[in-house]
Amino acid sequence: MPVTCGNRSRHVDDKPAAHAGVDAVRACCLAKQIWACNWHVPFVNDEDGEEYAVACGGLAWSLPDDRGHTCEHGHDHVYAEVRRREGWDYAADPQEAGLLAGRGIRPVAMNGGGVDIDAQAMRYAASLG
Repeated sequence: MPVTCGNRSRHVDDKPAAHAGVDAVRACCLAKQIWACNWHVPFVNDEDGEEYAVACGGLAWSLPDDRGHTCEHGHDHVYAEVRRREGWDYAADPQEAGLLAGRGIRPVAMNGGGVDIDAQAMRYAASLG
């Protein structure tokens, strides 16, 4: 259920905005920086059924620990230097996960969860040294 935010100074049109939840309103008021989320999400045109990607557009803000950012619709991102330091990286599919695992990097799905590892890709990456 949308929650109305009264922080007019953070909105382009200087009017109250409805955010996806209390966390988004809190971020709108407290985060050092906010912006419109630019994650691409699928959109289906109701008239012709064509599917294409559009920017999320939800309120996005930096995480408190400066590890990355998130948006009111749950699109999280951890910065590359943090992922490298922690020994993991995002993998879009099992083959990419295998290539990462073969180099000793823990693969994580784009949604932050687990991902299957392609064993052949892992052996190939490991053989490269």
